[in-house]
Amino acid sequence: VSVAAMLAACGGGFDGETDLSGARGSLMYNPPQRVTALSATEFRDRLAATASGQSMLAVAGAPRCGVSVHYIEYGTVGGASETTNASGALMVPTGDAAACGGPRPVVLYGHGTTTDRAYNIADFTDAARPGASEGLLVVAPNYAGYDASRLAYHPYLNADQQSKEMLDALTAARKALPRVGGQDGGKLLVTGYSQGGHVAMATHRALQAAGQPVTASAPMSGPYALA
Repeated sequence: VSVAAMLAACGGGFDGETDLSGARGSLMYNPPQRVTALSATEFRDRLAATASGQSMLAVAGAPRCGVSVHYIEYGTVGGASETTNASGALMVPTGDAAACGGPRPVVLYGHGTTTDRAYNIADFTDAARPGASEGLLVVAPNYAGYDASRLAYHPYLNADQQSKEMLDALTAARKALPRVGGQDGGKLLVTGYSQGGHVAMATHRALQAAGQPVTASAPMSGPYALA
């Protein structure tokens, strides 16, 4: 349950906009809840504390930017086109470096397979969660059926549903950007790994079909050719 809902239940207020219509791409709470904020130094130290983080530092170098992580909830559809909701993370770079502010490219990211129903990519109490520190805006859905989603199942490797949901998450996240200090620079990058590779390729195809330009895409290690 979002902070806004908890405040309402306790008699408090939510100083923002709500859209509980469930329409595709609707952003339920705007501005979305900020989960955490890390400076570039704090982010580097967190990465250095894990083996996977150390590997990332060795490849990408020390973070140039901090990151502000927001929890988004949005309207989408299930595998049978039924109305449902889903959640995810919106990551916004912070810091004084030129690469950390102003209009920035948007990365739409599909995560790999998980069997954890409560999976929430915006949960930064788990040091294994990915983050953005190179000056990119990141939209990372949890997928329908995970976390706070009402859907009783996850449409696994359903290219039609998952591509629609990725576009819905992107639409909702763009509505939040002006309220969380982000500015869309007009470049869209699509990527994902494993199941996320399948999702990324399906999303790129859907974007092309909709006439929406994709600056670059990198679907990685996905099961693409399913019959």
